[in-house]
Amino acid sequence: MKTNKLYLLNFQFVLFCFLIIFFYGKGYGQSVRKDWLSRLNKEIMQSAHYDAKKLARIDSLKKQVGSGTGQDLFNQYLRLYEEYAVFNFDSAYFYAMKLKEPASVLHDTSLMQYARMKLGSTLLSSGMFKEVNETLSDLSSASLKDSVKGEYYILKARYYFDLGDYNHDNIFSPTYNQIADKYIDSALMVSPTNSFQFSYYSGLKNIKTGEIVKASPYFKKLINDSTLSLHKQAIVNSTFSDIYIRRGLKDSAMILLTKAAIADIQSSTKETSAILNLGTLLFKEGDLEYASSFIQKAADDAKIYGARQRILQMSNIMPVIEAERLTIAVKKKSSITRYATIITFLLVALLIFGIIIIRQNRKMKVQQKEIRDQNISLYRMIDEKEVLVKEIHHRVKNNLQIITSLLESQSAYLKSESLDAIRDTQHRIFSMSLIHQKLYQPEISEAKIDMTVYLHELVKYLCESFQTNQRIKFKMDLEPVELDISLAMPMGMILNEAITNSVKYAFPGQQEGLITISIKRNAENMLVFFVADNGIGLPHTLDINKINSLGMKLMKGLSDDIAAKFSIKNNQGTQITIEFKTDKRLQAIQRHIS
Repeated sequence: MKTNKLYLLNFQFVLFCFLIIFFYGKGYGQSVRKDWLSRLNKEIMQSAHYDAKKLARIDSLKKQVGSGTGQDLFNQYLRLYEEYAVFNFDSAYFYAMKLKEPASVLHDTSLMQYARMKLGSTLLSSGMFKEVNETLSDLSSASLKDSVKGEYYILKARYYFDLGDYNHDNIFSPTYNQIADKYIDSALMVSPTNSFQFSYYSGLKNIKTGEIVKASPYFKKLINDSTLSLHKQAIVNSTFSDIYIRRGLKDSAMILLTKAAIADIQSSTKETSAILNLGTLLFKEGDLEYASSFIQKAADDAKIYGARQRILQMSNIMPVIEAERLTIAVKKKSSITRYATIITFLLVALLIFGIIIIRQNRKMKVQQKEIRDQNISLYRMIDEKEVLVKEIHHRVKNNLQIITSLLESQSAYLKSESLDAIRDTQHRIFSMSLIHQKLYQPEISEAKIDMTVYLHELVKYLCESFQTNQRIKFKMDLEPVELDISLAMPMGMILNEAITNSVKYAFPGQQEGLITISIKRNAENMLVFFVADNGIGLPHTLDINKINSLGMKLMKGLSDDIAAKFSIKNNQGTQITIEFKTDKRLQAIQRHIS
């Protein structure tokens, strides 16, 4: 009898501990998140104070307008534009247009282009994709100063990323994201490695491509940088949260979004998505009070800024939230009685359950012995199966080794010349497939190939294929150049032949050497591709015009196809130069010929 009472007491104690741990643990896990959400609510109440300080700063800047002319006036408008850029669309648009006035008076093309970039950025923030495309349609990186090329590439990347997010489909969105990746690559090439722009967009690129492990270090570095402005802190925290969302760590993601929203409020940023994303996550989690408050704040900010798409987006979700809150309020009233009945039933059931446990205890002792015997038998069966599995693995390994040996034996029947020919053919195929795999997009009627990115990929592949290690070094001097697919394909094959010949023949006997590759535009606006080595060069007795190797025939034939001037000569090594124009008239002729 004493034993039965002891079992009942133990059961009740364990059940009590389980309930305490469950409810306390759940509350503790959400306490940090709730502390941040509460802090954000307080900051929302201070929004008017922060906005008043910003408006006072803007009024001070407006009083200075007109005190200068030319470049000074341009800078005054630019400061006002930057104040309004994330605060109010209409005013930002106004001052972006005003930037054109001093630029026009100065007849400064670079300032006029910069003003159009600012106008495009403002239109993009409001989701006006058609207008952005029209504004930036005839801008190109080649016409911009080096100091603003990075900003141009980032603007183009934002345009295509936002366009992909807006479409949110499996047909066009992947293509838009690929184009955006290409512009980010171009931006990173002109950005200092220790800059905010380099770290942020390196991390963003990895997030967009799904490589969140590579993205994390960039954001961890930025998030600990105390020198960042409030606006940059908001951008970093908001983007960093996407990594945690993808990992399923919603609490951590919400904390980062909360920090971003607080920074946005303190900097009076109205062109923001952090607080909207936070409210949406909370709505999905069932936290309607906070979700409603934050999405309402996002709606207010969208109206102040004039963000058309966000206003439309929130006009759809707010009625859903309010309807859900009303439903929950009605359910709460009717659930109080039901909860009281359930609790009473549970207490009675607990008492009955305790009695049943005491009765079942006797049967359990008998069953435990049977279970122990069965476990011993199961352990023996598991051991036998493990032995069989190991044997299967061993046999599979042996079979794979036999297949590998057979393939190795077959390769012995090929002569070295055949192997070299096969490898050369592989390199030529790779030079073409690299263009199709990474850059060619059938859906786009006027695809452009970034030759700087392409050349880095090609050189890396050839180095790995010929196992040059550190024996042969490469010097790359490449201006940003985008070619039509009809020009990029033959140029890729020509460059492959030129680089391959230098690697194979310029440095015999494991000599060390240097291969220089450059892309330039000369005074006649012709593109000049240049490949040179400091190796042994061509024999002086050899007539270059009478070389009839397959590689030389390919380079000359392909140069003729694109109306290019091809030359090869000795100059402390071998030097190959290809010059051609890329104007629309020539491209039309090339397409007609092909």
